[in-house]
Amino acid sequence: LDLLRSFGMTTAQSLICETPDAVIEAALALGFPLVLKTAEGIDHKSDSGGGILDLRDMAKLLAAYDNLSRRLGPRVILQNMVEKGVELAFGCVMDPDFGPLVMVAPGGTLVELFDERQSARAPVGVAQAEAMIRRLRVSRLIDGVRGDAPRDMAAAARALADFSQACAALCGKVAEIDVNPVVVTTSGAIAVDALIIAKEA
Repeated sequence: LDLLRSFGMTTAQSLICETPDAVIEAALALGFPLVLKTAEGIDHKSDSGGGILDLRDMAKLLAAYDNLSRRLGPRVILQNMVEKGVELAFGCVMDPDFGPLVMVAPGGTLVELFDERQSARAPVGVAQAEAMIRRLRVSRLIDGVRGDAPRDMAAAARALADFSQACAALCGKVAEIDVNPVVVTTSGAIAVDALIIAKEA
């Protein structure tokens, strides 16, 4: 997330901790509500119960840390809880013929409802990024349906364009990047979790 932030993306605030005292200190710095995730190198945290959401006080946080550290190890990420929104997934692969290819698709649980994606060669500009998102059916949720407030499509497009710049700049250094979810809220688009796989030497 720090690397993506350096390319202009907005990311959830997060701190890495390895002890209960560090968890307490980080919670005081970040403020509640919080999310606790394992940082023990598990790529797909949800499959192993490696993430605990919506922790609203210190007692619940410390109980969650005790649970997570006993099962998966003491190293964790403490992160601000992001407001609910429409979830997108950004991806990038380094194609041997075409170079960096950037992808956008529904993220989180929405991937089960909308099996679709759009791809383009990186980098893309904001206008092309928005066009890619609008070709997804999930874009209707961003525009607002059944009385829901519209989400920030412009921020989603900027986030995808910034992500594509990262993909282009890191070509030759990484094999794959996966950012899921990117939560599109009424006032922004926030990357919550990321996986970067380095290119083999």
